Amino acid sequence: MQWRKGDYTRCGKTRFTRMTDRAPNRPGKVEPWPKQYRKLTMQLDPSDRIFFRSVNARGIPAGVGAGNAGRACTVIIGHKQIEGLEKVRSFRDLEEFAGSSVEILPDDLVFSSGIDSIGAPFSVGKENKGKDVTIIVHVDVRPCKILG
Repeated sequence: MQWRKGDYTRCGKTRFTRMTDRAPNRPGKVEPWPKQYRKLTMQLDPSDRIFFRSVNARGIPAGVGAGNAGRACTVIIGHKQIEGLEKVRSFRDLEEFAGSSVEILPDDLVFSSGIDSIGAPFSVGKENKGKDVTIIVHVDVRPCKILG
């Protein structure tokens, strides 16, 4: 957990607070996809991992595990239907899935992002706080295939 100076007392000398509503100092590079005018089907690699998470007050989706740090991911606002969805594993509150494809509708908000050193995708904006997201982690470095 990260702390900053403020209200909570730690060690009796310095006062710290949790960083919850503060904007990130250095937001990561997140690129929103351009407006879609028709339904797209994203074919997923067998190595791609799918997580269903939510966005916190700072606009950052919940973490997907520190083992995914540095990987590329696709963040879709809302929980999406995934073809061939199967549970790969679960650890505490984190469930990991695999699937074959996902349909992206014209009204979906989609972002290309990276995963930071603590395993969370970069911020998708404070306007999306509290929303559910579908996070697709691309384990292989080659780009995903989009069929129109």
